[in-house]
Amino acid sequence: MKIFAVVLAISLTVSGAGWLYLESDPARPTPSTAVDVPAFIGSPAATRPVVEKSQRFQHPALAPVGLNSMHNDAAQSDSYPWSGPLGIQPEVSTRQFHRWLGSCVAQTFNSRGQMIGTCVTPFGVILVARDPNTLEILARQVITRWLPIGKKFSGGVYFHLDSQDRVLLATNDMAIQLWELTQQSGDYQWSLQESIPLANLLDSAGTRPHRIIDVIPDWQGNYWLITRAGVVGMVSADGEAGAAVSLNIHGEQEGIDNALAVGEKGVFVVSSHAIYSFRRSSEGELTMQWRQAYDRGSAAKEGTMGFGSGTTPTLVGRDYVAITDNADGQVNIMVYDQDDGAVVCKHGIFPADKGTTENSLASVGRSLIAENNFGYSGPKNVPTSEPGLARVDILADGSGCETVWENLEITSPSAVPKVSEASGLIYLYTRDEANPADLHAWYFTAVDFHTGEPIYKLLTGTGWLFNNHYGSISIDPDGAAYVGIMGGLIKIKDSDL
Repeated sequence: MKIFAVVLAISLTVSGAGWLYLESDPARPTPSTAVDVPAFIGSPAATRPVVEKSQRFQHPALAPVGLNSMHNDAAQSDSYPWSGPLGIQPEVSTRQFHRWLGSCVAQTFNSRGQMIGTCVTPFGVILVARDPNTLEILARQVITRWLPIGKKFSGGVYFHLDSQDRVLLATNDMAIQLWELTQQSGDYQWSLQESIPLANLLDSAGTRPHRIIDVIPDWQGNYWLITRAGVVGMVSADGEAGAAVSLNIHGEQEGIDNALAVGEKGVFVVSSHAIYSFRRSSEGELTMQWRQAYDRGSAAKEGTMGFGSGTTPTLVGRDYVAITDNADGQVNIMVYDQDDGAVVCKHGIFPADKGTTENSLASVGRSLIAENNFGYSGPKNVPTSEPGLARVDILADGSGCETVWENLEITSPSAVPKVSEASGLIYLYTRDEANPADLHAWYFTAVDFHTGEPIYKLLTGTGWLFNNHYGSISIDPDGAAYVGIMGGLIKIKDSDL
């Protein structure tokens, strides 16, 4: 997932007194333009559960599967065992986060049912707790202050919930932090429980500045982190021992734009050149288990934010790990063996010279869901990205991959596809081709996992503030969905819930 690179090109001058106003919470619905477009297209869905369920492995240090991160779990599967909205007399509610601009990009839910998320403005990353029923903010905490004009995100946007309901993230102050939501005299607040400094560790690998993208524990509880400059680091849970390495394998510095995936067999990283598997050895050393270069093409594709793969590694059970490449012509889904990095398949998707994927693949059983983001150019521009959604299955014997279906009519400019195994639906965030070409009218969209056919589209709002711009879709265990948008947050629920 890529967040906020275009929005942050806004040039602003801020005085010290201005911070209070700029970070204020307007506590109102996100303003929507009144236009004559259909509010609902299609019909409510009937549940058709996925037959081949995913192998889900509970990470010992994290919250339950489906609820511990933006991409749902340590495998980065982007799939849920429970159902999402079926489109039965659906209700839409919104909450604006910032008076100017504020995207609540990632949400999940703690053991008390409270919504935990990060919201990003041009001035920083804010950790937020909400009541999921009303979207009321219970507590907020500035994690990173910035004026990152023209820079890519870092500093706490990605986060994870640990097994104690604490928020795990890394800041631009070069520290791993653990935040706990506490309550005193009826009021909630964020309390910093632990901070592990990282400056010396990262400096040992060189390659400043150290803009940390993601931090996540491995199966043994050691923290792993990555930076945009291509540093991979590992530190013990107590912060006492660690190591870091710069991905400068063949004399060319490699960057990192995506999050980590972690399984029992290792920690998986995709750089601008290759995919890696790392682990901590029994002697405490940072060890590279394998490296596989992929076809990064001759240049970045239109609509991409980096030169290389746009995907976070996605684990498929204990056997495989998948990404997309950046090959010239037709982009490919790449599937590797988790044990040794052997290529299982290189499988083309989307039309040649009109396809790319800037979002994590979704994984269900042996199926991988990919969307086309080619041509997407930012939140204020009316999206003109190419259509494309594909389901590719890994063959049962591991000998390759096959396309089950490819829909070249539906366009999802930047939302990570999320899949419900219980309902058999893929959830996207789209526009409708029948609407005026110059109109920002946005729809929460359900697609049949089995056939690739759209089932329904629900209008969430109009105007560029309703563009999600890589904000994630999240589904709570009660079946409501939430979408981070440029103007805050949307909630979608069936009226019978």
